[in-house]
Amino acid sequence: MVDVQLAVIDQQNTGIVAAVPGIQGPAGVADYFDVSGATYTLTSADRSKIGRFTSSSAVTVTIPAGLIAGFDCMILQLGTGQITFTAGSGVTLRSALGASKTAYRYAAASLIAIGTDEYLLTGEVTA
Repeated sequence: MVDVQLAVIDQQNTGIVAAVPGIQGPAGVADYFDVSGATYTLTSADRSKIGRFTSSSAVTVTIPAGLIAGFDCMILQLGTGQITFTAGSGVTLRSALGASKTAYRYAAASLIAIGTDEYLLTGEVTA
């Protein structure tokens, strides 16, 4: 991958930085981590990355306390194994209607920090 940064200068010369879709840039666009096992604990290194989960068995993803401020990531269920998200000790996981699992194969879920050790799970998820 090529690291590209696009700078746009406005009349006040404040500088605006934008990510180019499909090219790894300042927002970490298209940077992946691959998981094939039945368990995975997120780390700060996963911030702004896309996790590709390929297991044919159920997968548990643990969200630990102390992830880097502003943590976010996307999780893709590429295998047939449904992914369940669990909050580690001291972590609060929030979602619409108590959803905590990917809904089906090829589902995409996003995990977004909304406070210290507090995360919102959104996307193609179910209870």
